[in-house]
Amino acid sequence: MKVPAIIRTLLMVGSVAFLAGCNAPHSEEAEERNNVPDVVPPPVHTIELAASNEPVKLEGIGTVLNPDTLLQLDADIRSATVAANFSHGQLERFKASTMLSRQTLENAVRQEGIDASQLKLLLTRLQQSWGDKAPFLNADARQTLMAEIANGSRAVLRLDFSDMAADEPRNVRVVPLRGGSETKVDVLWAAPSGNLAMPGVSFFGLINAGPGLRAGDRARVIADSPERLKGVVIPSSALVVFGGKSWCYVETEPAKYERKVVSLEAPVDDGFFVASGFDPGTRVVVKGASVLLAREAAPGSFDDDDDDDARPQAPATAGTAKPAASSVAQGHSAPTNDPD
Repeated sequence: MKVPAIIRTLLMVGSVAFLAGCNAPHSEEAEERNNVPDVVPPPVHTIELAASNEPVKLEGIGTVLNPDTLLQLDADIRSATVAANFSHGQLERFKASTMLSRQTLENAVRQEGIDASQLKLLLTRLQQSWGDKAPFLNADARQTLMAEIANGSRAVLRLDFSDMAADEPRNVRVVPLRGGSETKVDVLWAAPSGNLAMPGVSFFGLINAGPGLRAGDRARVIADSPERLKGVVIPSSALVVFGGKSWCYVETEPAKYERKVVSLEAPVDDGFFVASGFDPGTRVVVKGASVLLAREAAPGSFDDDDDDDARPQAPATAGTAKPAASSVAQGHSAPTNDPD
């Protein structure tokens, strides 16, 4: 079957036009559009700061005491207890007998009083030396504790705090000055007197003895005060470092952020506690803070317009940033909800 000539002519013209279009040079507009990189600013995520009551951190000095005086006092109390019990039992037996002279009975009464007074004197000395709440005031507990102290498995130490309330501190730990891990003070009670070398408040404590925590060793004491401060915790993920200081970005308006200095004086498990400068409910950037900082250093890196008024002013060079002056950065497509 032959194709008509008119149809063959139309097919040839269409093919030539198609090939000419494929080989035609691109327009400048099309070329410029193809060369524009597809830059999408990274997402910025924020979280809302919640109110937090963090304990005030305390530091002091601990001294592991030589237990010889305490062990000797315990031995004297044991001997006096035996003597007092014997004298008391003998007096009771003499009272029940009708065969003894009055002088013998009077001597037994006098001896029973002497032994009882001696025991009371030693117990008073123990209480005055170690405090009204010392765990070894109780006879049964004292026997177990003295055995542990004598064999070296337990140690008694004095804890001195230079500045704190009279209330008992909490979560007390000691770290040997020569280095080592923390050891928890599992029994703590107020000392009857302070330390003349370090005015303040003193306590006694019991710990499990270990390297660097033997008689005569010194240790750094870390504790939490019963007092609590009101503030917020800035997450570690929100921090950026610039000009030798730590900062975080807070969301002042949708997609607009302000850089604020963060104090690192009170570290906690999840970040850093600050008592002022940040209100509960403030939203801080926890993802994308470094991008916002880079945008300040290089304005327009992610800008999609040429409005100079919308660009943040570049911060001063490292080491010259003024902490009192807050810097503002404008973000793009910043969701205000917490990240999943």
